[in-house]
Amino acid sequence: MPSKQVLGDRIKRFRLQRNLTLKEVELKAKVSATHVSEIERGMTSPTVGALAKIARALGTEPSYFLQNNAYPRVCVVRKSGRRVLEYKNWGAKINRLSSGINDSRMSFLEVELEPGLTHNMEPLSHTGEELIHILKGVVEINVADNRHLLKEGDSIHFKSKEPHTIRNIGDGHARILWVASPPFYL
Repeated sequence: MPSKQVLGDRIKRFRLQRNLTLKEVELKAKVSATHVSEIERGMTSPTVGALAKIARALGTEPSYFLQNNAYPRVCVVRKSGRRVLEYKNWGAKINRLSSGINDSRMSFLEVELEPGLTHNMEPLSHTGEELIHILKGVVEINVADNRHLLKEGDSIHFKSKEPHTIRNIGDGHARILWVASPPFYL
């Protein structure tokens, strides 16, 4: 298990990579910004519960911060070993193409979208940037109230702070390659 200082440094580095303030973590984690700051500075150790809340707020697992080597220098993910998550509420299956490397600045995902479904959320808006490349199908991506119709082989790259939505408008499943920076972990 890492020392208080190493644990705090990992949490702070991870938070800063996501361009989150202490106050934003406080709101998401329901752990005071003062306590998170004390943890990051190595002044105190978090309880298991606080660490779990902070990790969830940052989009990762608590184990990330506790491992001796948080991530390897090289990551190989075999097709049979991919982590796959299904989000039925907006008809998406997400395959992680990489589980990450030390100080990673990107996420690589392959996303399959069911036809005709869209997420019923407000447009997403967050720090960073995204590149979406259409591998199969027809997808509509709205970025800052501008509609973009993308077909197989097309790509779009945009700042994630612009409100954006995505939906499959084709008759069959759509597959996309999604690269995001800073990385987010599912």
